[in-house]
Amino acid sequence: MRIACGFVLVATTFALGVQPDAPTTEVGVRIYRQVLPSTVWVHSDRGGGKLATGSGSLIDKGRRLVLTNYHVVGDVKQATVFFPAFVGKKPVPERKFYTERSARLGIPGEVLETDKAADLALIRLDRVPEGAVGMPLAAESPDPGQTVHSIGNPGKSGALWVYTPGKVRQVYSKTWKAKLDEKTIHTFQSRVIETDSPTNPGDSGGPLVNDRGELVGVTEGGATDAQSISLFVDLSEVKKLLARRSVVALRTMDDAKPKEPVKPHREKPLESKDAAKMFKAETWKQATAAAERLLKEKATDFVIDTIETPPNGETEKVRAMKTEEKEKYFHNLVTERAKKDKLQGIYIIICKSPTYMYVGTTGDAHFPSETGSKIRQTLLGSLRDKKPDEGLTKVVNMALEAKGLGEK
Repeated sequence: MRIACGFVLVATTFALGVQPDAPTTEVGVRIYRQVLPSTVWVHSDRGGGKLATGSGSLIDKGRRLVLTNYHVVGDVKQATVFFPAFVGKKPVPERKFYTERSARLGIPGEVLETDKAADLALIRLDRVPEGAVGMPLAAESPDPGQTVHSIGNPGKSGALWVYTPGKVRQVYSKTWKAKLDEKTIHTFQSRVIETDSPTNPGDSGGPLVNDRGELVGVTEGGATDAQSISLFVDLSEVKKLLARRSVVALRTMDDAKPKEPVKPHREKPLESKDAAKMFKAETWKQATAAAERLLKEKATDFVIDTIETPPNGETEKVRAMKTEEKEKYFHNLVTERAKKDKLQGIYIIICKSPTYMYVGTTGDAHFPSETGSKIRQTLLGSLRDKKPDEGLTKVVNMALEAKGLGEK
């Protein structure tokens, strides 16, 4: 979820056995708005007047990486990518709007890596437009029965940026054949997610996300021998592609520019408070030292607050809230703090009773897109295992490593 100050927020409860409420229409609206700035329309010129189109996701803004299908780009080395244009807060869905302005809106990119077996490809863009957002990867693959959401650009539709909800049927390994063009039939083999959400040609390469807006799969297409079944390349295959040495070695946009000394935006770190007394003094001291170093060397805030109960005596009120209501409540707490202190970096808030946790990272701080999700999963696991100090130490190291500092 994004708020005015630029935070990407992840909320969760860390009490064992607590399950989120059933998704509602509002969840779909929220996910669509959150994921849309990361979704693209991909054009691949095959020569001879043949143009292949599909969808994709900006998964790393700093390194300008767009994820799509191999069959969308084929064996060509160049592709053109369109991000959604907006009128107010609404995306422009008409295809003609983009094709008539392709010289201005189309962004060239190089097809950098492909996984022909798993039907994946990475495009590195020449630039990333203002307002685009890197899509975080989920920590793990979805489970059967889980609600998922996809956005794509189906050729049979008159519109772009089409939203489709669905349910996961199963996650498994599969081998299948597909016709890439009039002469080529290719065999694919990968772990896939099967859902009941319909997809069409043109949706290929687009994002499949969970209820937190995190990528769990890449649209592959519909099953040819069944109705109301669609396939998505699983998250595990995406992570294998991103783990290749050639991809890991890619520099960010900022790395390619002459570096100027980073000036802290404040003299002293923002104060963190362990009001709920969840961590040992020594561990808290490590977190404080990390906050000082991040501010001094990377102009980045690192703040963690723990509270016994919600402020203003609203404990029972918050305890009675549904998951979405709690999310909105803590969202407001985070927004107020972020606006008041102009926070630029990582902000973690943990409530002890009722148990709830928010993790936020600012886009302005240039953290890798998956940082917030990794921090949330790590700290959540340590709290469930009753090892909070171990979790906080790991989180501190994650923040330092994400900014290229590591341990000293």
